[in-house]
Amino acid sequence: MSVQDAATVYLRDPELALEQLRSVIEFPGIAAFIMSRGETEEADGTAVWQEVVATDGLRLIMWRADDEIVDERRQLNSSVRTILLSTISDHILSTHFEVLADGTRRLSEVRLRMYTQLVTRARRTSATESDLYCESFRYTKSVDNGGLAQMERLLQFGRVLSRSM
Repeated sequence: MSVQDAATVYLRDPELALEQLRSVIEFPGIAAFIMSRGETEEADGTAVWQEVVATDGLRLIMWRADDEIVDERRQLNSSVRTILLSTISDHILSTHFEVLADGTRRLSEVRLRMYTQLVTRARRTSATESDLYCESFRYTKSVDNGGLAQMERLLQFGRVLSRSM
């Protein structure tokens, strides 16, 4: 499935996502992608967040849009971010399987965690030492959150990243 087809089915605002992504990547150059979305309950109703994460083998391209209330008006804020894969220092792709009564395994959850070299904050632990916190990205798909197709897409995405690093 192409990023265009998936966006049309999966996102609330596919035209906006595709327009903004197209400004930084040619779609045939996308080696793999994942999408996520969710809702949060706000005082003024339900707010939606949407995300597309793609790679061309050199970069991580992230589109995100969030509903927000600003001055009592609903807004949709979106951004496109590009991160060089060379800044990712650690990448963990985990699979979890349910073991059935007959001993066979069934995929139940996939997790992808990526840690960058980009320091987001530091906490002084002593007069001479500090703990540094690097930016991280975490994605999870499960039987209940996306189903088998989304778990397989996350596995594919994680494997493409592994080959690209």
